[in-house]
Amino acid sequence: MIEDPELQVNGFVLIIDWSNFTFKQASKLTPSMLRLAIEGLQDSFPARFGGIHFVNQPWYIHALYTVIRPFLKEKTRKRIFLHGNNLNSLHQLIHPEILPSEFGGMLPPYDMGTWARTLLDHEYDDESEYNVDSYTMPMKEVEKDLSPKAMKRSQSVVDPGVLKHNDKNEEENLQPLLSLD
Repeated sequence: MIEDPELQVNGFVLIIDWSNFTFKQASKLTPSMLRLAIEGLQDSFPARFGGIHFVNQPWYIHALYTVIRPFLKEKTRKRIFLHGNNLNSLHQLIHPEILPSEFGGMLPPYDMGTWARTLLDHEYDDESEYNVDSYTMPMKEVEKDLSPKAMKRSQSVVDPGVLKHNDKNEEENLQPLLSLD
């Protein structure tokens, strides 16, 4: 989806339905988790966001947003909308013709299977169970990847703030690839 030129220009529009999010789940959101979510959204995600719309959010999600709002960049703040149960405010920004029926739209109800099949080029099977075990590599492959010859220098042995990489023209390049500060 990120490779789609139209999405690169216009960005993603997310609609987050909080109707099944409980207070117990919200109480597990630590400050460090919230900080990581903010950094991921603003600085790390490799796509643009045209808007993030919260619907059916309970009071405690609104309270959490009030706490994290000062830490958001102005550009991000302008793209987050809290609608609560007022779908009319959502419809003012997103036309009902492109919304599923659960958001007062004209499309059929949202179906995760349809989305997954489209995204995975029809490799998704509603009957299959997708779990951690279905994504494991054979042990010999893992051992081969972990052999000393196959291993690269890890971030932990690199000078702070600099990742080393070999360039074809240079034996050792100390130009920062990623700032760790």
